[in-house]
Amino acid sequence: MKVNLGFGTHNSHDWDRVLAEDFSHPPATPDWECVQATLAIADLAEPLGYDGIWMPEHCGTPYGMTPNPIQTLSYLAGRTERVGLGTFVAVAPWWNPVRLAHQIAYLDIISNGRYTTIGIGRGVSKGEFDAVGVPREESRQRFNETLDILQLALSGERFSYEGEIFTVPEMSLRPEPRSSDLFSRIYSSSSTAESLEILARRGMVPLFVGNKPIEDAGREVQQVNTFRKEEGLPPCQPKNVMFMYCTAKPGDVARTEEWIWTANRDVTVHYGFADASNFKGVKGYEAYADREATATAVLASSVTGSETGSAKGGPSKTPGYHASNLLIGTPEEIFSRIVAAQEACSFCELTIVPQFGTMPYQEAMASTELFAKEVLPAVQKLDAPLHPAALPENALA
Repeated sequence: MKVNLGFGTHNSHDWDRVLAEDFSHPPATPDWECVQATLAIADLAEPLGYDGIWMPEHCGTPYGMTPNPIQTLSYLAGRTERVGLGTFVAVAPWWNPVRLAHQIAYLDIISNGRYTTIGIGRGVSKGEFDAVGVPREESRQRFNETLDILQLALSGERFSYEGEIFTVPEMSLRPEPRSSDLFSRIYSSSSTAESLEILARRGMVPLFVGNKPIEDAGREVQQVNTFRKEEGLPPCQPKNVMFMYCTAKPGDVARTEEWIWTANRDVTVHYGFADASNFKGVKGYEAYADREATATAVLASSVTGSETGSAKGGPSKTPGYHASNLLIGTPEEIFSRIVAAQEACSFCELTIVPQFGTMPYQEAMASTELFAKEVLPAVQKLDAPLHPAALPENALA
């Protein structure tokens, strides 16, 4: 099984200043230092034997801080020769589809075909949509039309398109991509049942980013494969993102409780989950309003682990990273959790995120190195089968 490193640049200590709206002084740690620390860990991927490097798309707050993942991956493509590249995810509604298609094609060329996971999503944060000037109520239509245009553009043929939002005159991508199968490399991330069905019936394969219990993700794979069967498509396996801290000292695990809590707080504040008015009445986002109560609890709670979900895998009620997606512990414990997670969700590929919340970047680097030494070789030898529970229900009869 392939194992990648995934990154989002976080300046989590700066949230106190941002929440207080005290912009009379700059962050205690400049954002550029956080970016460079993230890239320094990414530089470890190839020499340590990881299979790929993935980047997200976020801007405007201390959370994520990767405004153009394809730009970042282009930088990393020039610093590497072997590793695959992936997005988790490029937010399609924020892009002009033709420019997105060109950037995908260009990265395919300069990386010699190594852009292997083109993860795309619809986006959630009101602040991010407002910042880029895109109406959030148009996000589903923009996302669907972008998929249409990408399918046409990446086919290698001349194409045109006329939709409700986008109109494309007859044209070709120039330069043409190196690879002919780029559209089949697109994976989709969704957080609502409606989006899951729409994307599954279009043939999109899920990409799970740790925001739901691993067992729920497994049930969603079965749902996806049921929809795919109804559309005459073969069953698929998702790719999963999980959050990791590897330590040789069991006593170090307690230190992660603060990092988990701050990571969940970052998610809660960045996406606005604690204020249902951010979602009520917004077409396509009504389901997010139900997260208000638990999100408010995250902001009100102390750092005890009771609200964040235990690093040992206890229940999590937060709208952030679910405890079942946390690979935290000794190498032996982490390996066992990966095996159990693959059995629960049937993922074919794993991306681990080694830094989150207020975890110091030097700790993340040490953890990344220990995982590579003690866990990575064993995981890469694992098969990643599609388990019977992930097949359509009537297939089990």
